[in-house]
This record gives sequence, C-alpha cells and structure tokens, in this order.
Amino acid sequence: MARADGIAILPDLLDADELAKIRRQFDQAYLDTGKGPGKPGTRDSISGEALLRYPALANLFIHPRILDIVAAILSDDNPWLWQLKTNRYTPEHPGVRKHTDGFPGEISPPFTRQAMAVFLDDISVDSGALTYVRGTHALHYEDPAVPSRQAPSKENIELGEYIPAELKAGSVLFRVPEVWHAVIPIHHLRRYVTGSYATRGEVSVMMAEKIRGVSEKRASVPAVEIPAEFRKILSY
Repeated sequence: MARADGIAILPDLLDADELAKIRRQFDQAYLDTGKGPGKPGTRDSISGEALLRYPALANLFIHPRILDIVAAILSDDNPWLWQLKTNRYTPEHPGVRKHTDGFPGEISPPFTRQAMAVFLDDISVDSGALTYVRGTHALHYEDPAVPSRQAPSKENIELGEYIPAELKAGSVLFRVPEVWHAVIPIHHLRRYVTGSYATRGEVSVMMAEKIRGVSEKRASVPAVEIPAEFRKILSY
C-alpha cells in the first residue's frame, strides 16, 4: 500500500502502557530542552542524537516491526536512519500547507527514502489528520518510459485531490516522502516521533549531498553517546 499510494498505516503498534511511557519521555524531552509545555498555535521540534537519551522514545526508531516495513518499502535489508525527530503541535494550530518532501525540481530514483511517524495522539478529520494525494510520489521518480519527465510544480500540488488519513494514538503512519500531503487544522495536542530512512544504494544528487552532511555531523558525536544498538543504523 505504501508503494502504491504513498501512505500506509500500521494500527495499534503500542499498547496503553507503552504509549504512556513514551508520552512521559516525549514531554520530558521538551522540558529538558527548554521548549516548555508548548505555546498555543506553535509547532516545536527536537531532532538529532539528543533523542537517544530517552530510551522508550528512541527505541521506536529501531522497532523491529517498523524496520521490517521500512526495509520492505526500500528493498534494502539495512536502511540508514538519517533523521531522528519529534514534533509537537499545540492547538489551536492552522495545520500545514500542501507540499511534497521531494527535493525541489529533482527527479530521483524510486523508493530511496522512507519516513515513519508514530503518533502519540489521535488524528482525525476533525483535528490534525494528514491528507494526501494517492500515488503522487511516482511523479517525482525517474521513469524510462518518460525520459523528459519534469518535477511537479507548486501549482500541480495545490490542485491535487487530497484525502485524509485517520489513526489512533499508538499507530504508525508510513509516508513515502515525495507523496503530496498536508495537515488539516489542529484542535488538540498532536505529538509524534518520526524517523527518516534511506537506502544505502543509488540515491539522487541532492540526497547524496544530504548523506555527506549528516555523516560529517555525526562523525563529531562521541561514540559513548551512541548506544550500541544504534551504531549500525546511524552509520552510513
């Protein structure tokens, strides 16, 4: 489904006790980093290896079920975790405009990147649902049958037919980064833990630059700060 539509949902990965523990660590991370409980109308994020200090939260990035699905989508048994991040939207928030996470103007090899988001709060058509246009990720991919393909424009993305994806807290949303998507207005707290993965095979020019930048930055992180179980997936 992820390969065909660009979006797929794994429901109820976490039970109530697991979800409560992750929420506690998530909220503590925001207090520890000086972001407080959240201002109305704002989006706050934490990214990078600092998240590894919160084990219940960090283990989501290497959860076996999540990694199995990411590996299958990428056709790569050893995906690289290039971005670790959390997001918190505090209501009332207007949502997020229609866009793609494809690199601007670039046509890339297919299925070289994959994102997952473990939601700690429900998202619904009444608050915070991600909306998307099925199959639009393919328009950003190289196709031998269409050698002159150009990347979709902002106007194309605005005119897509967007549908909502609803899910309960503790579920995982898998999103192919290039699929067109948006977020409807948010009326209650919207928290999630999100990881971005990449294949270790052929990637686009812009992704190759991203790999170099992230790898150089990680090289400066003392090895003692990286738990052993994360070293393989964080090292390119």
